[in-house]
Amino acid sequence: MTNTKRAVALTTGALATPAMAQPCPQEGPNAPLALHEEWIMQGWERREGDPAFVFTQKMGKYYDLKDPAGVFWDNFAPGETQLFADAPVYGANWEGLQNASRSILHGMSDGHAILPGEDVASTTVGFVGRIERLSGEIPAFDARSQLGWTCVDGIWKIKQEFNYARLVEPRAIEATLGKSLAASETEAHHPYVGMWVTADGHIRHELLPNGRYDEARGTRESAYQGRYEIVGNHIEYWDDTGFTADGDFIDGVLHHAGMVLFRR
Repeated sequence: MTNTKRAVALTTGALATPAMAQPCPQEGPNAPLALHEEWIMQGWERREGDPAFVFTQKMGKYYDLKDPAGVFWDNFAPGETQLFADAPVYGANWEGLQNASRSILHGMSDGHAILPGEDVASTTVGFVGRIERLSGEIPAFDARSQLGWTCVDGIWKIKQEFNYARLVEPRAIEATLGKSLAASETEAHHPYVGMWVTADGHIRHELLPNGRYDEARGTRESAYQGRYEIVGNHIEYWDDTGFTADGDFIDGVLHHAGMVLFRR
């Protein structure tokens, strides 16, 4: 190399600066918390008539398939292990369960949180699910999910995953299926959510933030349980035993089934 060419090369190298990494969204539909919800409500959702589930095709937008190393754990993961270090291997492990199901439906519950950052972020959500298997079984579950995200070329990708679920009765999550994070947050802060009691304390009627109620009578805890819906000041009940009832909130007092209940 001539001295002139060497000088030009050195000058060019000195002036060159690394390309600026493209930032990842902190708000909107492509931000970590919104993606976490979409990952559950669209990515893992299955409805009757859907095409065969192929992880890399349906879930590829959420994972870094070019650099798939990470930590992925789920206590419900099929097979002999629940811990994986490669995203496509982890995802392929779910294909059998997905394709053996007529439908897999979800809903977002309360308790979501985010630890934001420019290059990494962590999100936590609560959700429920119901699987209708082709064999006829219908297991339901209540779960928590924590995802660790890394910004890759301006797109958030899952690099760490921790999911824990417990089996529940399908009726226990019926009211939550299909709900978004926004709907769950609204319910959690509804002014009528909480404990309502009769003047003598015999009836203790709790309206839970997940759309369920739990009523105690005297020494009988959880004497009645079911789901409820509130429209304006009117409340409708669907008890797990099969009966229905209703009530009205009037001047801060709940009038229900001939009873008068006060906020505690």
